[in-house]
Amino acid sequence: MDLLKNTFLFRLFSKDKLLFGVIVAYMLGVLYYASRQREEFPFFLYGMYSLKEAPKDTYSTYSIEVDDQQIKYSKLRNSQRELISSTLGHAIPLISDGKLSASDEARFKTWLMNYCLDMRLVGDSKMDIYKLTCSYDSVGQANILKKDLIYSYVAK
Repeated sequence: MDLLKNTFLFRLFSKDKLLFGVIVAYMLGVLYYASRQREEFPFFLYGMYSLKEAPKDTYSTYSIEVDDQQIKYSKLRNSQRELISSTLGHAIPLISDGKLSASDEARFKTWLMNYCLDMRLVGDSKMDIYKLTCSYDSVGQANILKKDLIYSYVAK
């Protein structure tokens, strides 16, 4: 019984019963939602990161070249890589479908160019965005099947 007296919840119960009740109610709620396979912030279930992905024959990604020098995603910090790849993944289809206004498209291209230059990775005059169609071989190596120029942007 002495072991329980040293726990956080026991000490909390003896000092502040209202806060103890709130914390226990929250814990019970989280357990309830977890049993129903729901995700509750700040507790993320394993299922959030383990959804099955159906294998595909080809995958698409984007490549950026500034002054004919390719930006190496592997050299970027995770936040930079995620910002660039997720933004391109959302913006390029909007540009291709004509769903972005001309001014928004120009602002996006200017922002991307300035962001790449601000990382001090490459030069300062021309940026090319390519869509790469890739596949994986039997040992897991990526092969680029096709490289299509999406757009070029020249800094003003």
